[in-house]
Amino acid sequence: MVIKGALSEKRRSYRVHIEIPVTIDIIDEKTKGVLTKTFMIMDINTEGLYFVSDEPISLNRELNISFQLPKTSNPIRATLKVMRVENRESNYGIGGMFTNLTDNDKEAIKTLVERLNIHRLLELALSKNASDLHLVTGMPPVLRISGEIEISNLPSLDGDEIVNVLYSIMNKQQIKKFEQEKELDFGIQYDIQTRFRVNLHQQRGFTEATFRLINTKISSFEDLNIPSVIKELASLKDGLVLITGPTGSGKTTTIATMVEYINRQRKAMIITLERPIEYVFLNNKSIIKQREIGIDTTSFSIALKGTLRQDPNVIVIGELDDAETAKTALVAAEAGYLVIASFHSPNTVQAIDRLAGFFPTENRKQILSQLANCLRGVICQLLLPRNDKKGRILASEVLMVNEAVKKILRNDELTQLPSIIQTGASQKMHPMSESIGKYLEWGIIDGHTAGFYSDEFSKYK
Repeated sequence: MVIKGALSEKRRSYRVHIEIPVTIDIIDEKTKGVLTKTFMIMDINTEGLYFVSDEPISLNRELNISFQLPKTSNPIRATLKVMRVENRESNYGIGGMFTNLTDNDKEAIKTLVERLNIHRLLELALSKNASDLHLVTGMPPVLRISGEIEISNLPSLDGDEIVNVLYSIMNKQQIKKFEQEKELDFGIQYDIQTRFRVNLHQQRGFTEATFRLINTKISSFEDLNIPSVIKELASLKDGLVLITGPTGSGKTTTIATMVEYINRQRKAMIITLERPIEYVFLNNKSIIKQREIGIDTTSFSIALKGTLRQDPNVIVIGELDDAETAKTALVAAEAGYLVIASFHSPNTVQAIDRLAGFFPTENRKQILSQLANCLRGVICQLLLPRNDKKGRILASEVLMVNEAVKKILRNDELTQLPSIIQTGASQKMHPMSESIGKYLEWGIIDGHTAGFYSDEFSKYK
């Protein structure tokens, strides 16, 4: 009940970002004449608004103002009492409280704020058990439920409205960075148990966004159906462990489960490099330092080099995305640290091939030799939609690095790896097709799903 109350209060006090002109009558204190000026509103709710002025306005001063909300025909006239004055870089931010606002005008503002209130949209996503919320120009909010896209029955949002929704939850630095780079990742805390990872991007000149639900409660290996062999990999003293799969395959969740397992099992210094931070850990037996790319440091490669001087036992890399990061990760794994890294790849063989592909061709043999020395295991993941529509279930492929695998890597004979995986059950390896086949046999997934995710079941398509 406390959380619900807090969320209700959050929605009531929510200020929506909106840039519209406001006309203000300012009485000159010397001449008593009225000077009419136009400023720009930056955010608003039913209690007041915030606008930018080229000159300061004294506190507690009452101003007669008028403005018009988007998609309305009648201007709003009200009295505003100045409650806050901020000295910005080149102007002043003025925050005021309405002291005279008609019920009709208040209702108009309330309607606008509610329409553009991100908490309403996130509540919808949670109530529908959606994994993702998409804000797409010219469409109602779109949900991904049990792996399937579903268009909500809410009104469509245009480009300006989406910008207003997004900028309402961003700070000045984030807005500035997005407008410069046209891409931005960050996280927002919805309530005690729930976070969302947010990606802002542009397409055809319009700003759009994807919100990915992150349950901050870290589940067990058994709850998530993660192969038990990952416990063994998490218990290693050193080496490189790759968690691979396409976007949205649960890689971050698996890594979080590994980190929490280490946290409960042994004393270690764990340093995570993330973009953005999704799961928040509490120190148990281990000390966990979480660094967010773009806030605590500028890039994975720079942060990783610094991490080596911070006395770590375990290094978690949210994404191996360039040669410099990959090179430093290999050095760290060879130097005696346990490095757990996420990597986008559809299977284990391509993961190794693409990792080596970061480097010039003439360095490939050297990189594969380094991998033979330090790679401990590769886990590839997929999330499959269940028949019962109760979410998705994790399918996996496991490669454990033994002497045969090391020889294959050194000789650059990666095409032999699938047969090693196929026959490596005694060392807890298994191919993706085996995992998918079990779910098909047990009736958890249907033939169409099996055929879609594995060529071995193409007859069911």
